[in-house]
Amino acid sequence: MFRWTDDMIRFMADAAGHTDFHRRLAAELLPYLHPDDAVCDAGCGLGYLSLALAPHVRHITAAERDDAALAVLRRELAARHIENVTPLCADVFTHRPAKPYDAMVFCFFGSMDEILSVARSRCRGTVIAVKRDHRDHRFTVTKQPLEESHGVAAAEARLTELNIPYELKRTAFRFDQPFRSWEDARRFFEVYRRRDDVSLITDALLRERLEETGDSEFPWRLPSLRPAGILVIDAAKIQEGRQPEI
Repeated sequence: MFRWTDDMIRFMADAAGHTDFHRRLAAELLPYLHPDDAVCDAGCGLGYLSLALAPHVRHITAAERDDAALAVLRRELAARHIENVTPLCADVFTHRPAKPYDAMVFCFFGSMDEILSVARSRCRGTVIAVKRDHRDHRFTVTKQPLEESHGVAAAEARLTELNIPYELKRTAFRFDQPFRSWEDARRFFEVYRRRDDVSLITDALLRERLEETGDSEFPWRLPSLRPAGILVIDAAKIQEGRQPEI
Protein backbone atom coordinates (compact mmCIF):
# COMPACT_ATOMS: atom_id res chain seq x y z
CA MET A 1 0.00 0.00 0.00
CA PHE A 2 1.38 3.41 -0.98
CA ARG A 3 2.22 5.73 1.90
CA TRP A 4 3.04 9.42 1.63
CA THR A 5 6.17 10.34 3.57
CA ASP A 6 7.16 13.85 4.63
CA ASP A 7 9.88 13.90 1.96
CA MET A 8 7.48 12.75 -0.77
CA ILE A 9 4.94 15.39 0.20
CA ARG A 10 7.59 18.11 0.21
CA PHE A 11 9.05 17.14 -3.15
CA MET A 12 5.63 16.76 -4.81
CA ALA A 13 4.40 20.10 -3.45
CA ASP A 14 7.53 21.82 -4.77
CA ALA A 15 7.10 20.24 -8.22
CA ALA A 16 3.37 20.99 -8.41
CA GLY A 17 3.94 24.58 -7.35
CA HIS A 18 6.68 25.23 -9.93
CA THR A 19 5.26 23.60 -13.06
CA ASP A 20 2.04 23.94 -15.02
CA PHE A 21 1.56 20.15 -15.17
CA HIS A 22 -1.79 20.03 -13.36
CA ARG A 23 -3.20 23.06 -15.19
CA ARG A 24 -2.33 21.49 -18.53
CA LEU A 25 -3.66 18.10 -17.51
CA ALA A 26 -6.89 19.70 -16.30
CA ALA A 27 -7.27 21.37 -19.70
CA GLU A 28 -7.13 17.91 -21.32
CA LEU A 29 -9.88 16.65 -19.01
CA LEU A 30 -12.27 19.60 -19.29
CA PRO A 31 -13.85 18.53 -22.63
CA TYR A 32 -15.26 15.52 -20.76
CA LEU A 33 -16.62 17.51 -17.80
CA HIS A 34 -19.49 20.00 -17.46
CA PRO A 35 -19.78 23.20 -15.40
CA ASP A 36 -22.60 21.73 -13.29
CA ASP A 37 -20.78 18.49 -12.51
CA ALA A 38 -20.10 17.21 -9.02
CA VAL A 39 -16.75 15.49 -9.49
CA CYS A 40 -14.78 13.07 -7.34
CA ASP A 41 -11.00 13.35 -7.64
CA ALA A 42 -10.31 9.81 -6.41
CA GLY A 43 -6.98 9.28 -4.68
CA CYS A 44 -6.24 12.98 -5.09
CA GLY A 45 -2.90 12.97 -3.25
CA LEU A 46 -1.96 16.59 -2.47
CA GLY A 47 -4.97 17.79 -4.45
CA TYR A 48 -3.32 19.93 -7.13
CA LEU A 49 -5.50 18.49 -9.90
CA SER A 50 -8.57 19.35 -7.82
CA LEU A 51 -7.29 22.92 -7.51
CA ALA A 52 -6.82 23.15 -11.28
CA LEU A 53 -10.30 21.76 -12.02
CA ALA A 54 -12.13 23.78 -9.35
CA PRO A 55 -12.88 26.91 -11.46
CA HIS A 56 -14.53 24.78 -14.14
CA VAL A 57 -17.00 22.51 -12.29
CA ARG A 58 -19.66 22.94 -9.62
CA HIS A 59 -18.03 20.92 -6.87
CA ILE A 60 -15.12 18.56 -6.30
CA THR A 61 -14.79 15.92 -3.61
CA ALA A 62 -11.05 15.39 -3.21
CA ALA A 63 -10.79 11.90 -1.72
CA GLU A 64 -7.50 10.76 -0.19
CA ARG A 65 -6.90 8.32 2.67
CA ASP A 66 -3.68 10.04 3.85
CA ASP A 67 -4.53 13.04 6.01
CA ALA A 68 -0.98 14.42 5.81
CA ALA A 69 -1.34 14.69 2.04
CA LEU A 70 -4.76 16.31 2.39
CA ALA A 71 -3.29 18.89 4.76
CA VAL A 72 -1.48 20.41 1.76
CA LEU A 73 -4.78 20.74 -0.10
CA ARG A 74 -6.48 22.33 2.89
CA ARG A 75 -3.73 24.96 3.11
CA GLU A 76 -3.96 25.68 -0.63
CA LEU A 77 -7.75 25.99 -0.51
CA ALA A 78 -7.52 28.51 2.31
CA ALA A 79 -4.73 30.49 0.62
CA ARG A 80 -6.56 30.62 -2.71
CA HIS A 81 -10.03 31.17 -1.18
CA ILE A 82 -11.48 28.20 -3.09
CA GLU A 83 -14.79 27.05 -1.64
CA ASN A 84 -16.07 24.39 -4.03
CA VAL A 85 -13.54 21.68 -3.15
CA THR A 86 -14.22 19.38 -0.19
CA PRO A 87 -11.24 17.37 1.12
CA LEU A 88 -12.41 13.91 2.16
CA CYS A 89 -10.07 11.75 4.22
CA ALA A 90 -11.37 8.32 3.22
CA ASP A 91 -10.57 5.23 1.22
CA VAL A 92 -12.46 5.81 -2.02
CA PHE A 93 -12.70 2.04 -2.55
CA THR A 94 -14.86 1.63 0.56
CA HIS A 95 -16.45 5.07 1.04
CA ARG A 96 -19.96 5.47 -0.35
CA PRO A 97 -21.19 9.01 -1.15
CA ALA A 98 -24.76 10.07 -0.37
CA LYS A 99 -25.46 10.10 -4.10
CA PRO A 100 -23.44 9.19 -7.20
CA TYR A 101 -21.00 11.68 -8.66
CA ASP A 102 -21.52 13.17 -12.10
CA ALA A 103 -17.92 12.32 -12.93
CA MET A 104 -14.96 10.58 -11.33
CA VAL A 105 -11.29 11.16 -12.07
CA PHE A 106 -8.64 8.56 -11.17
CA CYS A 107 -5.28 10.22 -11.82
CA PHE A 108 -2.40 7.74 -11.59
CA PHE A 109 -4.49 5.88 -9.03
CA GLY A 110 -5.96 2.40 -8.94
CA SER A 111 -5.95 -0.59 -11.25
CA MET A 112 -8.57 -0.69 -13.98
CA ASP A 113 -10.55 -3.35 -12.11
CA GLU A 114 -10.56 -1.18 -8.98
CA ILE A 115 -11.63 1.86 -10.98
CA LEU A 116 -14.48 0.04 -12.71
CA SER A 117 -15.72 -1.55 -9.50
CA VAL A 118 -15.88 1.80 -7.69
CA ALA A 119 -17.27 3.81 -10.61
CA ARG A 120 -20.02 1.29 -11.33
CA SER A 121 -21.82 2.16 -8.09
CA ARG A 122 -20.58 5.69 -7.39
CA CYS A 123 -20.66 7.47 -10.76
CA ARG A 124 -23.59 8.24 -13.04
CA GLY A 125 -21.69 10.02 -15.79
CA THR A 126 -18.10 10.11 -17.01
CA VAL A 127 -15.19 8.09 -15.64
CA ILE A 128 -11.70 9.37 -16.46
CA ALA A 129 -8.62 7.28 -15.76
CA VAL A 130 -5.23 8.93 -16.25
CA LYS A 131 -2.63 6.20 -16.64
CA ARG A 132 1.14 6.38 -16.98
CA ASP A 133 2.39 5.77 -20.51
CA HIS A 134 5.98 4.74 -19.74
CA ARG A 135 7.41 1.42 -18.63
CA ASP A 136 10.36 2.35 -16.41
CA HIS A 137 10.75 4.38 -13.23
CA ARG A 138 11.61 7.97 -14.08
CA PHE A 139 13.81 8.75 -11.07
CA THR A 140 15.93 5.67 -10.42
CA VAL A 141 19.62 5.57 -11.23
CA THR A 142 19.46 2.26 -13.06
CA LYS A 143 16.68 1.14 -15.40
CA GLN A 144 13.91 -0.42 -13.32
CA PRO A 145 10.63 -1.58 -14.89
CA LEU A 146 7.30 -0.50 -13.46
CA GLU A 147 4.41 -2.80 -12.61
CA GLU A 148 2.56 -3.16 -15.91
CA SER A 149 -0.91 -3.45 -14.35
CA HIS A 150 -1.15 0.31 -13.78
CA GLY A 151 -0.13 1.41 -17.28
CA VAL A 152 -2.12 2.38 -20.36
CA ALA A 153 -1.59 -0.91 -22.16
CA ALA A 154 -2.96 -2.98 -19.28
CA ALA A 155 -5.94 -0.65 -18.91
CA GLU A 156 -6.79 -0.92 -22.61
CA ALA A 157 -6.44 -4.69 -22.55
CA ARG A 158 -8.77 -5.00 -19.56
CA LEU A 159 -11.44 -2.74 -21.02
CA THR A 160 -11.32 -4.67 -24.28
CA GLU A 161 -11.59 -7.96 -22.41
CA LEU A 162 -14.64 -6.68 -20.51
CA ASN A 163 -16.21 -5.31 -23.71
CA ILE A 164 -16.38 -1.78 -22.28
CA PRO A 165 -16.02 0.99 -24.90
CA TYR A 166 -13.62 3.81 -24.16
CA GLU A 167 -11.84 6.79 -25.67
CA LEU A 168 -8.08 7.14 -25.34
CA LYS A 169 -6.07 10.32 -25.61
CA ARG A 170 -2.30 10.22 -25.23
CA THR A 171 -0.38 13.22 -23.95
CA ALA A 172 2.88 14.19 -22.25
CA PHE A 173 3.76 17.21 -20.14
CA ARG A 174 6.91 18.41 -18.42
CA PHE A 175 6.82 17.79 -14.68
CA ASP A 176 10.26 18.96 -13.59
CA GLN A 177 11.37 18.52 -10.00
CA PRO A 178 12.92 21.65 -8.45
CA PHE A 179 15.42 21.46 -5.58
CA ARG A 180 16.33 23.93 -2.89
CA SER A 181 19.91 22.63 -2.65
CA TRP A 182 22.35 20.03 -3.93
CA GLU A 183 21.73 17.92 -0.84
CA ASP A 184 18.00 18.23 -1.42
CA ALA A 185 18.51 16.66 -4.85
CA ARG A 186 20.61 13.89 -3.35
CA ARG A 187 17.83 13.17 -0.85
CA PHE A 188 15.28 12.99 -3.68
CA PHE A 189 17.23 10.25 -5.43
CA GLU A 190 17.61 8.41 -2.12
CA VAL A 191 13.84 8.50 -1.59
CA TYR A 192 13.03 7.25 -5.09
CA ARG A 193 15.96 4.88 -5.64
CA ARG A 194 13.84 1.71 -5.40
CA ARG A 195 16.32 -1.16 -5.65
CA ASP A 196 19.32 1.04 -6.47
CA ASP A 197 22.23 0.96 -4.09
CA VAL A 198 22.57 4.35 -2.39
CA SER A 199 26.25 4.41 -3.36
CA LEU A 200 25.17 5.02 -6.96
CA ILE A 201 23.86 8.47 -6.02
CA THR A 202 27.08 10.39 -6.56
CA ASP A 203 27.94 14.00 -7.33
CA ALA A 204 28.77 12.87 -10.86
CA LEU A 205 25.24 11.48 -11.26
CA LEU A 206 23.70 14.69 -9.97
CA ARG A 207 25.82 16.80 -12.33
CA GLU A 208 24.67 14.62 -15.21
CA ARG A 209 20.97 14.71 -14.35
CA LEU A 210 20.39 18.20 -12.95
CA GLU A 211 20.05 21.62 -14.58
CA GLU A 212 20.87 24.99 -13.03
CA THR A 213 17.88 27.36 -12.93
CA GLY A 214 19.29 30.72 -11.86
CA ASP A 215 16.59 30.80 -9.15
CA SER A 216 18.00 31.56 -5.71
CA GLU A 217 15.26 29.58 -3.92
CA PHE A 218 15.35 26.55 -6.23
CA PRO A 219 18.77 26.64 -7.93
CA TRP A 220 18.52 23.10 -9.36
CA ARG A 221 15.92 21.07 -11.21
CA LEU A 222 15.57 17.56 -12.55
CA PRO A 223 13.96 17.74 -16.03
CA SER A 224 11.19 15.21 -16.38
CA LEU A 225 8.59 14.42 -19.02
CA ARG A 226 5.50 12.57 -17.79
CA PRO A 227 3.73 10.70 -20.62
CA ALA A 228 0.16 9.68 -19.86
CA GLY A 229 -2.88 8.13 -21.42
CA ILE A 230 -6.33 9.54 -20.64
CA LEU A 231 -9.04 6.88 -20.85
CA VAL A 232 -12.64 8.11 -20.86
CA ILE A 233 -15.53 5.75 -20.10
CA ASP A 234 -19.29 6.22 -19.88
CA ALA A 235 -20.26 4.83 -16.47
CA ALA A 236 -23.43 3.38 -17.97
CA LYS A 237 -21.31 1.19 -20.25
CA ILE A 238 -19.63 -0.41 -17.23
CA GLN A 239 -22.99 -1.95 -16.31
CA GLU A 240 -23.33 -3.41 -19.81
CA GLY A 241 -19.87 -5.01 -19.94
CA ARG A 242 -18.69 -8.07 -18.08
CA GLN A 243 -18.16 -7.32 -14.43
CA PRO A 244 -14.57 -7.14 -13.17
CA GLU A 245 -13.61 -9.50 -10.37
CA ILE A 246 -11.60 -7.90 -7.55
